[in-house]
Amino acid sequence: MSIINHFRRHFGGKIAAAAMAAALIAGAALPASAATTQTATGTGSTSASVPITGTINPTTISVTVPNSVAYTINPDSDTFTAPTLAVTNNTVVPVTIGVQSLTADSSGTFTDKLPTDETWDSLGASDSAKYIALGVGATSTGWSTGYNSSTDWAASHSAVTIGSLASGATGNLALSANFGRAISTTQTPTGAAVFSVSLS
Repeated sequence: MSIINHFRRHFGGKIAAAAMAAALIAGAALPASAATTQTATGTGSTSASVPITGTINPTTISVTVPNSVAYTINPDSDTFTAPTLAVTNNTVVPVTIGVQSLTADSSGTFTDKLPTDETWDSLGASDSAKYIALGVGATSTGWSTGYNSSTDWAASHSAVTIGSLASGATGNLALSANFGRAISTTQTPTGAAVFSVSLS
């Protein structure tokens, strides 16, 4: 008799019996499934209460804004040039847009000022290199009726609401600035506008 046949003859039955016992034990360890029905009984009449449980998922808020916005100040022509800052509402319902924070220069080189704080054309080289008034405000394009048309200035900023955007609408914002004209070297202030978005 070969070794394989000898093994099967003497141990095959024991292995099969052990496997069956393990399966029975595993089956016994599984919890009984929860009842999916109930039975109401009674005489004359009866009643049954069926709980109803729902799951309501939150609306996903989605807006598209530029990765960055760059402006240019030309003191010779006294011009400030900046692209439109567009906010598009991708949400299935209207959303409300606000300005959470606004800074002209995070490095501290420039100090935020209000347009009325300085006589800008008269600033010397020292003050022209450290003062700027930067603001942002909604244009008339894209916003629902009742939007805030005021300019939000970095120097006096507090969280403000701009207005509502319908689903699929794009609202435009414009940057504005006041600055000195005695600029001796190239300056590259880096600030940020942080917008808040909520369901209307």
